[in-house]
Amino acid sequence: SVCVRRNVQINQTQGEFINWNDLVSHLLLEFQEKDTSVQTPELIQPISGFPRVFKSQHRHPIARISFQPALFPDRSYSYMDGKYLTVSHDGMIHYWSLDMERERTVYSAATELKVHPTWVTDLVCLPDVSIVCTSSTERDLRFYDTVAKQFQLRILITSLDYVVVCMHYYFSKNIDEESRLVLGDEGGNVIVFSFTTREKGPFYHKPGVDLTHIRYQQLVKGGIPSIKVFEFLNVHSDWVCQVSYYSSLHSFLSCAICPENSLYMRDDTGTKSQYTFRSSSGISCFNFSEESHLLVTGGPDCIVRVWNIFVSSKANCVFHGHHAAICHIVLQDAGQMIFSVSKDRCIKVWDLAQQSCIQTYNLLPFEICGRSTMVFFYNPLSRNLIIGSIKLAVLVFGQLIDETQTDGYTHTKPVTTALYNPLFKCIVTVGLDSCIIVWDPWSGRKIFLVKDAHIRMLYGEGKPVEITAATFDPANQLLLTGAGDGTLKIWNFNTGTCIRNMSITPNSEVTSVIWIKSRILAVGWDRRVTEFADTGKEVQGKSWETRHTDEVLCTAVRMFQALATSSYNGELVLWTLETGQAYRRYEVANPTRKLAIGQVASRSRTRISRSNSSCRVASQSSESSRDTDWSGRATRYQNTIPYHKTKKTVSPQKLSPKGQKKSRVRRVSVIEMPILENVIESLTIHAMVFLNTRPMTVNCGTLLVAVENGAIQVWSHHSGGGHLGEFFTIHTPGDYVVSMATDPDNEYLFTGHTAGYVKTWLMKSYMVPEEHQSKVVMPKYRLQFPFLWKDRVEGRAKRAVREQPLPILLSSYRAHLEAVTHIEYLAESRIVISSSSDHTVRLWTVGGRYVGTLGTFHPWMNLQNDMEPQGPFRIPPDIKRVASSTTLK
Repeated sequence: SVCVRRNVQINQTQGEFINWNDLVSHLLLEFQEKDTSVQTPELIQPISGFPRVFKSQHRHPIARISFQPALFPDRSYSYMDGKYLTVSHDGMIHYWSLDMERERTVYSAATELKVHPTWVTDLVCLPDVSIVCTSSTERDLRFYDTVAKQFQLRILITSLDYVVVCMHYYFSKNIDEESRLVLGDEGGNVIVFSFTTREKGPFYHKPGVDLTHIRYQQLVKGGIPSIKVFEFLNVHSDWVCQVSYYSSLHSFLSCAICPENSLYMRDDTGTKSQYTFRSSSGISCFNFSEESHLLVTGGPDCIVRVWNIFVSSKANCVFHGHHAAICHIVLQDAGQMIFSVSKDRCIKVWDLAQQSCIQTYNLLPFEICGRSTMVFFYNPLSRNLIIGSIKLAVLVFGQLIDETQTDGYTHTKPVTTALYNPLFKCIVTVGLDSCIIVWDPWSGRKIFLVKDAHIRMLYGEGKPVEITAATFDPANQLLLTGAGDGTLKIWNFNTGTCIRNMSITPNSEVTSVIWIKSRILAVGWDRRVTEFADTGKEVQGKSWETRHTDEVLCTAVRMFQALATSSYNGELVLWTLETGQAYRRYEVANPTRKLAIGQVASRSRTRISRSNSSCRVASQSSESSRDTDWSGRATRYQNTIPYHKTKKTVSPQKLSPKGQKKSRVRRVSVIEMPILENVIESLTIHAMVFLNTRPMTVNCGTLLVAVENGAIQVWSHHSGGGHLGEFFTIHTPGDYVVSMATDPDNEYLFTGHTAGYVKTWLMKSYMVPEEHQSKVVMPKYRLQFPFLWKDRVEGRAKRAVREQPLPILLSSYRAHLEAVTHIEYLAESRIVISSSSDHTVRLWTVGGRYVGTLGTFHPWMNLQNDMEPQGPFRIPPDIKRVASSTTLK
């Protein structure tokens, strides 16, 4: 009942009674899950890795980075089509591609200076009229025509009252709307040039007039009729640091490092109301989100402030943490994520909803700027921040996911296991990124995240270790994880608290763990079964007798009866669960022959090197030392070699040139085999599962073993039983089963394959005595499984089982692009959970319809824990690009 389940959830100590601490902890966790202000840390940091640093090709520090987009016919533009421009103080201007490859160099030089060189202060692009404007210490503005890759000076405005130090240009998609060039000078003044751009407006090249030279005072009096000048004098008491114009406000914003009028907002005509924002130390930079109307400022006081643009009296939110003046602000997701850069090359990432700092990034090298000032440009589409000074650097802000390519990712590395907890109604996923994540499958929400769950110390620094195995305790209250370095940990996964540490042989990867009543069993590279008591604090366990000659890869348990373990070289050992004694030992490559229990002599195992470049054969002894680079085991199910033991193929190296030509003409598929003439002696076992509802008899198949040739062998774990038969599960060369699951009634068998396929098999009446067989009603299954519908042309999956009547293949679909590492089945809601090496965990209906990906950015389907998903259904974009007609159906 609900009350009993809730009592078990609260009783974390597993005692006879619930104590006060358990109750308070449970209530706090429940409130924390519902409170949006208390969230778990992000799985992926917004900024990761090192910046890409390269030479600027300038002789002086860069003064400004700008972007010149290529306009479309409707005057729209994209940040993925255009050029970057960098200008240094000596007037050298470089054009860069989007990949930051230098394309050409031009110069902005003073026409009247004969002795002293020019000193450029700013640059801005006017893309709708193909103009580049520069300002300099000569108190002038130079407008260059860039049509057809020229760089010709067209208009020169001289004798300004002050040096222009910052500029911003705005233009509209409506050609009839006037464009605006906003200028800020060292006198604290703001000047706005307003002009129409129809037929290039004032920049139209008149025949015979190559250069228009005009003084600023003449321009103010209407020297160029198409340019209107609006002056806002003495706006600030110090020079202007930044200016911008926003169409949604119909106003410009300017800031300066002065306590009065630190930031000023006003419409360009000066007829409407004005807003003044004050800060005791002034404001050096700002950014405004036109979607959410949030204004974010930074200044010399090292404080990031968030304002309501129409409430200037007080900031809505204040962020402390910088130790140097803030020089740049970047907004993402309508201002919900704020990136602030300070002069000490520190970048902080702020989450506005949590009102907290989620990351501090200090990996910008000193060589970028030295003691010089840094300038920035942010590309919102590629999410690249380009930093310029002595050198150029490119840094990515946040992972950019292409919605047309994927639905998102669950982990940052391959997922090891996805476990469903029936007590808390949640899914717990673990992966090679050493993360434990708790998910609510009914809302698709991430509940809790534990990062760096397993670590090892290397030269005094903690390095994360891959989690390679996981399981729940019998009461479903605790989580047990095993790692690549041989360590095991018991977790309260609701709080992220590690309760106990254990270990098998050091540097021996844990490949499988089992938690039964009062005991924990772990296997791995040390070829042994290690037993721990589930209570107490001992770190080292008790080892059972060694009965394997190679690494133990997988296990399966049948409660109160038997434990099955299998090794890399194909050995299958059956143990009595109560005593820990082995009573049968087989080799799946020769299943009819029983091996002696005591025969554990080391044998040389011929292995296939899974290299992408070539098929090499490496002879390796199982007694040899194992490589401690655990990341190599992460590709266990990747880059596999096409191999099917029962299908005889010819190596292409054995064909003559004439034979190879004939095979190409006939379009005969040639399966590449390892360069090995003799048959491989053993087959690796990758997955096992017990059919617990079946009786333990000699002629009843109770154990399913998936081997590397694509077959699933059926065994009886009875002491007088053995190998009963096998069936093949693959329809593509080189594929095989690496994960299996079954429903509580053992009606279905779900298999996950290295090629990313998930298949469902009807196990009813297969390999059971006649008295236990039941009638199969196929119309019932045709309603549930679209795969069974009649096809005009049968797909490969159906053709592969055409001569295999039992078990019946009910469904076959491509679920992932890489190997399916684990499968779970939720009987109540009839949902299949699959985890994969492609970093995703996905939910499917039992018939093969796609429900969703944990961690997706798409809206989650409305799910009930006691009802099968009702849709609407769709296809993952990554699968849609490669899916066959069978998967699409």
